[in-house]
Amino acid sequence: MEVLIGFIGSLIKIGILSSIYALLTLWTFKLIGKFRPNSWFERVSTNKRRLWSISGLIFSFGLLFYLFSYWGFHGFGDGPRIPIGHGLIVDNTNWTEYGYVEEIKTTDTIVVEMTKFIVVDDKLIGNLDSWFYDYKNSYFIYDMRTKKMLEFKTETEFNKYAKTNNLGSAYKLQTFRENYLSFWGGWRFWLLA
Repeated sequence: MEVLIGFIGSLIKIGILSSIYALLTLWTFKLIGKFRPNSWFERVSTNKRRLWSISGLIFSFGLLFYLFSYWGFHGFGDGPRIPIGHGLIVDNTNWTEYGYVEEIKTTDTIVVEMTKFIVVDDKLIGNLDSWFYDYKNSYFIYDMRTKKMLEFKTETEFNKYAKTNNLGSAYKLQTFRENYLSFWGGWRFWLLA
């Protein structure tokens, strides 16, 4: 049910954004047509309803395509997700405090699950914390380019490595909700589906 509500909300948002973008396109074409008489822009902008409808339809399909792309799909309802690059996604279920990345396994061959993380210079940095799994290490740094994983037993060991490599510290790690709002908030929230 939450997925359906999230999908319908996204469709409504796409409709509103497409209408606004179509109106801006119409105004832009009219403005260019004023400064360039007898141009293509002036000819096209004479039929305002047709220009608005066609451009609105194009924007709708573009935003719908973006919504289901890797960089645009934020999850519906109870399945929020954050694309972090290199094809990796931090998933979450029911907005719990735990984020997980199915594609990355720890040295004890368990899926990475964390309560706090950040992405810095193509590196996923976080704590290893799960309500289900018992990890032998407490922190990790996963290089998304080289696909190499470093794990640390203690916060002190992690902070020492992070400081010498200009990666921040455990105090700068953020919760899933903070990362989600940081990534999907701002201009992405207002301008994209």
